[in-house]
Amino acid sequence: MNKLTTEFQKRFSANLIFDPSVLERIDPAVKLHEETKGNPLSSSAACLNVIGSLANDPEELIKFLGSFGLEIEKLYEFPSPVSFGNRIYHDKGYAIFEWIGPQDSPINETGGGRGQNRTSVDAFVLGKINGKTTQILIEWKFTEGLGRELVLGRFCGGKGVERLRRYSLVLAELRKQGDFPFDFDDEYGSSSPKSSLGIYDFSPDHLYQLLRMTLLAKKTTGKALGKYTLEDYRIVHLTHSQNNRINILHPEYLILSPGLKQFSGQQLHEVWKELLSPRDRERFFYGHWDRAINMIEDNELRAYLSERYV
Repeated sequence: MNKLTTEFQKRFSANLIFDPSVLERIDPAVKLHEETKGNPLSSSAACLNVIGSLANDPEELIKFLGSFGLEIEKLYEFPSPVSFGNRIYHDKGYAIFEWIGPQDSPINETGGGRGQNRTSVDAFVLGKINGKTTQILIEWKFTEGLGRELVLGRFCGGKGVERLRRYSLVLAELRKQGDFPFDFDDEYGSSSPKSSLGIYDFSPDHLYQLLRMTLLAKKTTGKALGKYTLEDYRIVHLTHSQNNRINILHPEYLILSPGLKQFSGQQLHEVWKELLSPRDRERFFYGHWDRAINMIEDNELRAYLSERYV
């Protein structure tokens, strides 16, 4: 039976969160997605069931993330409570959830909070990679595109105009600093197939999320988190291996993304990596989280996750 269906996942309705103590380690100020505790197809719940269940075991968490190519030398327990740009975090463990960075958004977002109306990263981990204190930002996908349709026009309409202005200002600043994250040509019309690429091509929701995560990571690198200085970053995008609605960049997703039509039908992660600048490609990691479950040593946890997701 397809485990990405409501019919199958309803079997776990009475036990959506494997370890309820995970919720107790999350700052009460966080607004978890409403579906987390009620929808068996919740990506948020799946993330908590895996990353959350490993959040007190740094060695297991290193091994799990290492299966996607991350070479983590050490993980740091999140310093709690801690002020980061006037935002107080009270989370506990080696992974926290719905990370937004400082109180005032460095990517020009207004209002909102952790988990609502703000770029909120599914999971945030702090570790040492290549000798540098590195923030690891994780986006977690489960049934998006299957359980619900993807939003395709994030840069359309009145709100789209505001979003385009907001993130374009950040990108313009990064370009002046020589730290532009994407492999765009400077002008349209050259012989390069990438000369038609622009920020508006990131209108599909999953690409729009990756854009915002990348900008947030760039704008917070260099800042202090308690006794740690964020010296580098990694972006990690994890999907379920059976969800080809999100794993593939389908042509119907690209109606409002003319620059990406050349990538129609290709793997999402490979396309995104191709779109990044050479330097940022080295900071992007991806994979299918369900295929890494079998390496979890805790027998009870592994059995629950395998029965439900693998």
